[in-house]
Amino acid sequence: MALTRTDIKKIEEYWINHEQNKKKLKYREWELLNPYQEEERIGGISSGRISNTTQQKAIVLLEDKLYQNLKHIVDEIDKLYVDLDDDSKTIVKMRYWCKNDFFEWEDIADKLYMSRHKVLRKRNILIDETAKRIGWV
Repeated sequence: MALTRTDIKKIEEYWINHEQNKKKLKYREWELLNPYQEEERIGGISSGRISNTTQQKAIVLLEDKLYQNLKHIVDEIDKLYVDLDDDSKTIVKMRYWCKNDFFEWEDIADKLYMSRHKVLRKRNILIDETAKRIGWV
């Protein structure tokens, strides 16, 4: 199944927002493991729950769909980045992760001493592999 332009844009957003998604993941984890409770003990009687066990924490994280989805995307992008060749890593750094500047495909092609068309083919391979790994296709 071929990816649509909308699919490609969304997958590119995962790469662009990767650091932000890592922060969201950490915040969501904190939010789940530290729920707001007005009072732990009402009237001096314990609620009967075992507080803060490792098992309870694991269950809370496993049952939260938002946390699990975000974790899957972040983990798969991290793993894929490690597996990339140097040229593909340069494309990711220049196009998606450079915060100070926005590089056009021609700029990336010049840096890598290859044609714009070849850079876009490498980008397409990156997007396709990302889609496979995160379960998009």
